[in-house]
Amino acid sequence: MKNKILFLLLFLPVLFSVPGCEKYELGNPPASTQADFTYTLSNNGNAPCELVVTNKSLNAKGYLWDFGNGITSTAENPVVQFDTPGIFSVKLTCTPENDVHYNTTQKTIAVNIKDPLAGQTQVLYYTSRSPSGGGVHFVILNEEAPIVQDFEAVTLSRPYGIAVDSVSRKVFVSDYSLGVIYSFDPDGKNPQKILDVATPGQEIVDSPEALMVVGNKLYWGRPGGIYRCNLDGTGAEVFISTDGIRPEYPIDMQYDPVNEKIYLVNDKTDFTGGFWSVNMDGSGLTEHVVDIDGTAIEVDFNTGKVYMAVYGSTPSPIEENGMYMCNLDGSSLSKIGDYGSKATWGVTIDHKREKLFWAYKISNSAADGKIIRANLDGSDLEDWLTGISPHAMQVSWIKL
Repeated sequence: MKNKILFLLLFLPVLFSVPGCEKYELGNPPASTQADFTYTLSNNGNAPCELVVTNKSLNAKGYLWDFGNGITSTAENPVVQFDTPGIFSVKLTCTPENDVHYNTTQKTIAVNIKDPLAGQTQVLYYTSRSPSGGGVHFVILNEEAPIVQDFEAVTLSRPYGIAVDSVSRKVFVSDYSLGVIYSFDPDGKNPQKILDVATPGQEIVDSPEALMVVGNKLYWGRPGGIYRCNLDGTGAEVFISTDGIRPEYPIDMQYDPVNEKIYLVNDKTDFTGGFWSVNMDGSGLTEHVVDIDGTAIEVDFNTGKVYMAVYGSTPSPIEENGMYMCNLDGSSLSKIGDYGSKATWGVTIDHKREKLFWAYKISNSAADGKIIRANLDGSDLEDWLTGISPHAMQVSWIKL
């Protein structure tokens, strides 16, 4: 019995050493491919914005990106523009270096491009004059006939400036004659007089016209340059002084956030006029169209076009009242419409419908004027709102 057991033990290695079978070699396996990436979004993730990916994949020799918006790329770290809001599936597929079964060659991440206008309403705000004083009004822009809603009444005489800030949800109105600036809630309620030339220490607000909001500051034009304060009226100060130099009185202005530049028209009734630009640090003062008497300005930075209400004067490149359009450098100046017998202080753009609005006045304060709406080249004019005396105006998206 012992001999049989010994024989079997000696014979077993032969049974398991069959010719043709290979011995399994142990060692380091080939490196696997792992698809991986992270991303960042500009503009706080609000459309339009750029998506910048950081490729963290391992052991890959090629990449294919599908960004879910119709754009693909084979770059290692592409940058992609998203113009519309939505949730997009961003998918990375890697070409592996080694053909092993434990490769992970794909990764997909859902990217939320936010709608900056979510919960907001598109509104046209405008000021008016009447024999008894001034007022502020708004119209919700939609496909229906315009319906005017009034702000709470405050004491106004010549409300020639208006600015809307969708972040703080405030509407600011300046009165040239009274030397005051008011703030309102976007529905026209809760009026607050934030600056008053009659208040000691606030003389800096004398004769304000042009208004704009940049960041957390309110800016206005008056004789001597551009001034600013906090949105509650505190901290009023000179921003860009033009005391003794041109342009002496920025009568309307608009800010270019990309190039950090202000475009403005200078008063010619009492000063030297002109269409100008200036950098936000006060440098680079440039006159693009000399001597014109502009009263309102709107800049379309998407198309590089400037729209100006110009009061005809002699000598001047513009001797006839009207609405004019030109390039940012003042070239290709042309008339695109009329604004009546009195100067207008209002022009604005509805970018959703690509429409231009401006005020048309026959007298200064009677309800014999209108707001005209046209295409951006001035064609297809229509009397959009009649029986009013419109002055400053601005279209804005804001949460009411």
